[in-house]
Formats: sequence, C-alpha cells, structure tokens
Amino acid sequence: MNKNDATKMRDHGLAAIRELTAAFNIAQAGCSEEECERIKRGVGLSIGRIQMELLEVINAEYPELDDLITNEESAN
Repeated sequence: MNKNDATKMRDHGLAAIRELTAAFNIAQAGCSEEECERIKRGVGLSIGRIQMELLEVINAEYPELDDLITNEESAN
C-alpha cells in the first residue's frame, strides 16, 4: 500500500471508531442495562477489530501515521 492510501484508510478507520463510540453513547442514554451491555460488547469487538486488523497493519508499515504516537508527541 502507498502512504496516501494508508492515510485515507486510517482516517476511515478512525471515523468508524468515532461513529461506533457515538452509537454506544446513544445506547447508554436510552437503552436498558441488558441492551446496553450487548451493544457495548458489539461496539468493543468492532473497535478492537478495526484497531488490530486495519490500523495496526497500517501502523506497521507507516508508524508515523499512528494516531496514538502522534497524539502522545503532541501532548509532550
């Protein structure tokens, strides 16, 4: 993969994580405890797969695109 495509894929992966988090926040506000736990599990599994099977693949080839490293460096 080239860096331009990797950047686009990373951005889509991070956007998907933000959307899943927003969906979970809605569930917390309006679902029963049982429903919320099921949704939490689904969201958590989905975010984990995005992280491990998309973002980590990209980060292995282009470590400079790792949003966690970039954010940590910005904080220091």
